[in-house]
Parts: sequence; C-alpha cells; structure tokens
Amino acid sequence: MAPVKYQEILIDEQDKSWGTLIKAVVAEYAVTTLFLFFTIGTVSSNCHTADNASHAGADKSLESAGYGTCFLGTGNVLNIALAFGFSIFVLVYCAASFSGGHINPAVTFGMLVARKISISRAVLYMVAQCLGACTGAGLVKAIDSHGWRAAGGGTNALSAGVSNAAGWGLETILTMALVFTVFAATDAERASDTAHLPVLAPLAIGMVVFLCHMVAIPLDGCSINPARSFGAAAVAGKWDDQWVFWVGPLCGGLIAAAAYEFLFRTKPNKSVAYPSSFDVEGGGKLPEVNAALPAFSGVEGLKEVKETTSSS
Repeated sequence: MAPVKYQEILIDEQDKSWGTLIKAVVAEYAVTTLFLFFTIGTVSSNCHTADNASHAGADKSLESAGYGTCFLGTGNVLNIALAFGFSIFVLVYCAASFSGGHINPAVTFGMLVARKISISRAVLYMVAQCLGACTGAGLVKAIDSHGWRAAGGGTNALSAGVSNAAGWGLETILTMALVFTVFAATDAERASDTAHLPVLAPLAIGMVVFLCHMVAIPLDGCSINPARSFGAAAVAGKWDDQWVFWVGPLCGGLIAAAAYEFLFRTKPNKSVAYPSSFDVEGGGKLPEVNAALPAFSGVEGLKEVKETTSSS
C-alpha cells in the first residue's frame, strides 16, 4: 500500500515567521496595557467613593488627599479582586489566538521552563508586558490623577506585620496556583479527551486570579504578576519591596511549570483527528493528525507544519 502523508506540528518553528511573532508581541503589549488600566483604574476610582474620600481627609473630594491615604475597605477588596479576575478572563480570551494571552512574566517564564516557547519569544513577551504595564498605569495617572495619588498609584507594598520572607512565600504560593491552573486548563493532550477544556481556560484562569487577590490584597496588594508590580511602581516612582514581587512570582512559575510537566502532564498516547479532517458532506475521512488538539499553549500554534511519511 502506498505511504500515507501525515502532518507533524512544529511549535518551535513559529519564531521563523516574523509577522506572527510581531503580532504576538504587540498583542501582549496591548492586553497588558488594558489589564493595568482596568485594574489600577479600579483601585483609583474606588477612592472616589464617599467613605474613602472622607477617610482621606478631603471632605468627599480627593483634590487635597495625600499620597496613599485612600482607605481600603472590605467592599473595595471585593471590587478590586473582581476587576483583576474579570480582566484576565476577558483579555486572555482576546489574546489567546495571537500570543497565548500570557499578560504575566511569571506565566511566560513557566512556559519557557516547560519548553513551550523559545527564549527569544519569552524575552520579547516580558519586555512587551512590562512596557504595557507602564502604559496602562500611566493612563490611569493621566486620567484620574487625584484618585491615583490617593490610591498610592496602585503599587504593591507589604502591609504592616508582613515580613519580606512572608511576602515572598505568599507570592510564590499564589503564583504556583495561577501557573498550575494555566497549564492544567491549556493542556493540549487533556483537551483531546475533554473538548471543553480550551474553551473554559480563560474563565478558570480569571477565577484563580480573583481568588488570589481575595487572599492577598490586604497583605501585599497581591502581585502574582511582576509586570503589574513593575508598571505601577515605575509610574509612581515607588520601589518598596519590589524584589519580592519579582522573585516570588518567578519562583512560583518555575515550581508550577516543573511540577505539572514532570508529574501531571498527560502523555500523548493516540492520534487525534481535527474537526477539519472530516468531510462535512459525509464523504471520506482524511488521515488523522498525530498531535493534540490546539489550546492556549503559549504560542499561536499550528502555523508551521512538516510532512512526514508513514508506511502501513
């Protein structure tokens, strides 16, 4: 019988397409800009509520409020946590098909550790994320300068009684939860058996971000994202404890990626046919593809293919 042609997915070949790479980097910059604008903007706008403005000593006006004098109440914690969670949900959905929708150097670092993206792509993503974070925080400062000042620029800082070691541990644990969720929700091999997983990935990632913020906002403002901390600090010029918000998330991303890849990742054990492999008119079935269904794998995926042959 004549050899049958199959397609082999080459994820690492994508960086050879400059157009695809540039589109991915621009997407990371754009969605991280929006992420900081939505989230720092929520922190800032919450300071305009009557109770917070009054607490700031500005007689329900923030014009004379001092830097960082905005009071963080229970309702504000919920509002801010929801803003972070829903922002990630929406923005990951928007950017997933272009860049994977990382929006976070810790996620990008985890993908690099798992060898899902190249070093060059990872570096470009991180730079784009940090620049986007600065842009988003800067837009909030330009639009709502009084609220931004009262909110302390939305920067991360350790609360009284929280040591550097405790902050590092907190950021490491919470980022482990985030990155592990990203890997579990976007595992292409799992998606081949459970087709709804890629569809629910943005929701799952947004929910874990929400839960992390509910825990950590009163303790350190909750980073779990070095770009978020960097952008807010760069615009505000406040670098207190900045290393905690880089080392902790990167350690968490490293541990989660290694744990998932070595302990939990489903090993591919069968050929999976793509929906396009079937004739919608009921005709013949095309050869199956020896690869998993596409998911939010951190790269655009399925762009470069290499033909191999297999004889029966």
